[in-house]
Amino acid sequence: MSDAWLPEPSTANAPFFEGARDRILRLQCCEDCGSWTFPVKDRCQRCGGTNIEWRDASGAGTLYSYGMLHRVYHPRHEGRLPLILANIDLAEGIRIPSNLVGISPADVRIGMALTVDFETLPDGAVIPVFRPAD
Repeated sequence: MSDAWLPEPSTANAPFFEGARDRILRLQCCEDCGSWTFPVKDRCQRCGGTNIEWRDASGAGTLYSYGMLHRVYHPRHEGRLPLILANIDLAEGIRIPSNLVGISPADVRIGMALTVDFETLPDGAVIPVFRPAD
């Protein structure tokens, strides 16, 4: 186990991290009922099916909630504070956690339209983040 604050890439979540490196938000979707899911699951949370595939998500979302990180808790936080930690309701019908970028904390509003972007961290890891939609 490392001191990373992101999930370690594994066989189960590799498509998510590969998509991020390609600047694509890739998530699981049930082929039986069309329900999207996050985080990685072996079974659909809606219908119980196991026919789960990885698909490219739209990247469109709405801000559900947010908080601010003002202290460095991990070396990846250095030079990035304050971090805006957010829960985003995606157009696909699921809520995911991420960071908001490209906006002043004073301008953040619940319900604002967001779009996915990608941030390459100093160690080379790429993560999906969200910014205000134009």
